[in-house]
Amino acid sequence: MVEPFKFPIRVYIEDTDAGGIVYHANHIRYFERARTEWLRAQGVQHYWDQHDYSFVVHQINVHYHKPIFMDNLLTVTVDVSSCKSVSFTLQQNIYRDEILLASASVTLACLDAQLKPRRIPEFIHDLIVRSVP
Repeated sequence: MVEPFKFPIRVYIEDTDAGGIVYHANHIRYFERARTEWLRAQGVQHYWDQHDYSFVVHQINVHYHKPIFMDNLLTVTVDVSSCKSVSFTLQQNIYRDEILLASASVTLACLDAQLKPRRIPEFIHDLIVRSVP
């Protein structure tokens, strides 16, 4: 079984609301950072500089299980659920120690320079497929 990618994130005051709880939209930022670092760890270091393709979030479904607080040390995971020719779906979770705080199913689509669907570049597709359980 393939272990999920893990990325640590510390919560800072700028991430929280007046009550000291992480603002709900910042969960999505944490998921994005972990996805970017997951791709970097796979050897896809400069996908964001490409001119002939890009990845965009096509769908995201977030569940907020427990609040996240100022100064928490989090672990954000990335796990491949499925991969098709022009899109792939990830399961992402946010933990404090072993406690699940938030989870998301995120589908990313690959677009060409004209913002139309295109096949995921073969080398990236192969990396993603290798991560499917």
